[in-house]
Amino acid sequence: MTRLSGIIMMKNIGKMALVFLLTVCLLTGLLIASAFIPRAAIAPQMRASAEFLSQGEQFAPVIEGVNSTRIDRYADSILLGIVWQTDANDALRSVLEARYYHNPHQKETINLLDAVEQDLPANQQYLRYWHGSIVPVRLLMTLLTLPQIYLWHGILLAALAIALEIRLLRRKAYVPAVGFAVGLVGVGCWFIPLSLEFTWVFLILFVQLHLVLLPSFPKDWRKRGLFFLVSGMVTNYFDFLTCETLTLLLPLLFLLWLDREGNLPSIKTLLKTALAWAVGYGGMYLAKWALAGLVMGENPLPYVTSHVGERLVGSVADMNLFQEALGALSRNVQYIFPMDYGIIGGLIGLGLLIAAAYAGYVYHRKGFDKRRVLLYAALGMAPYVRFLALINHSYLHGFFTYRAQLATLFALALILGELTGWGEKQHG
Repeated sequence: MTRLSGIIMMKNIGKMALVFLLTVCLLTGLLIASAFIPRAAIAPQMRASAEFLSQGEQFAPVIEGVNSTRIDRYADSILLGIVWQTDANDALRSVLEARYYHNPHQKETINLLDAVEQDLPANQQYLRYWHGSIVPVRLLMTLLTLPQIYLWHGILLAALAIALEIRLLRRKAYVPAVGFAVGLVGVGCWFIPLSLEFTWVFLILFVQLHLVLLPSFPKDWRKRGLFFLVSGMVTNYFDFLTCETLTLLLPLLFLLWLDREGNLPSIKTLLKTALAWAVGYGGMYLAKWALAGLVMGENPLPYVTSHVGERLVGSVADMNLFQEALGALSRNVQYIFPMDYGIIGGLIGLGLLIAAAYAGYVYHRKGFDKRRVLLYAALGMAPYVRFLALINHSYLHGFFTYRAQLATLFALALILGELTGWGEKQHG
């Protein structure tokens, strides 16, 4: 039996390795293909987009004084700069290096405009990320300007979210339907389409959740590893290190709730599933750096590791590590809607939390599944582990990393549903 188990394990590892390699080849191929879209085809739209970005601040809030409504025009300018400089000549090197024009003495929004209007060559590389969003942006920009892409993303995200809610309600899955809606409100979903950087994780997530709800989705947890492996890879390919853990935590939470009629998976099984996602996500970084090193003929790790160290424990003003960690946590929590909307918003948010805790305590039923509650809670707390693991990044960019707490809010809804039994009789 032990030998048979070992053979099965090796076959599974081999299958996952093959899927990983094929996915890397496919995604790299898409980047290369996007480089062959002629610059002339995107030039008018790119010029209009650069003018649009140059007219605003790089990190201006939509609502004055509300930091959670800040929009990242800085990252969007860099992405468009890479899109503009991507070249079919030596296409593989071009998409791996991800070069753009940079002048350290002015804003990136102005750098983009200068590069487009003056045809300035790239002088800066950004190879540590895949920048897979080059593919859809370069394609969309043959027809649309950046504001139009924002609008298109908003329509697409809204359609996917509404369709998901309808599917949940038809299945009488009222607890996850309410929890997901509350979670989206809590992370200010209406601001997500206003920046390309914010959009990719949520597009991936919504597609994931629709797949999870398919009747044909594997019921055996051992067969779900490939789904999470590819999910981690695709997340790394598109995301700019925003709220990447959502594509692991939300599908896991959905699956735990949807599998409520069966036996709960063991901790070991859940860890293996999470590991598959982590291997996909982390493996994509390694694949990018290795491929870039081979193509460029130099070691990219010194450049990469310096930036990794900055994200982990880079200094903020005169703060020590403890103060920065506390600040990272408090900022991300504070940005949950409506906590960031002044004293009134903070009181409303606190009141809602107290009301939820009161309902769970007073109306909890006998015989609720303690193990299920603990699993929900563990997954809901995972974003805070991420905030502490990337302290500097979570502190400085809390205005978008806070959206990882969609998993926390959703987990709280599932916990409340399990404690009170609400929606269970209706579940089918």
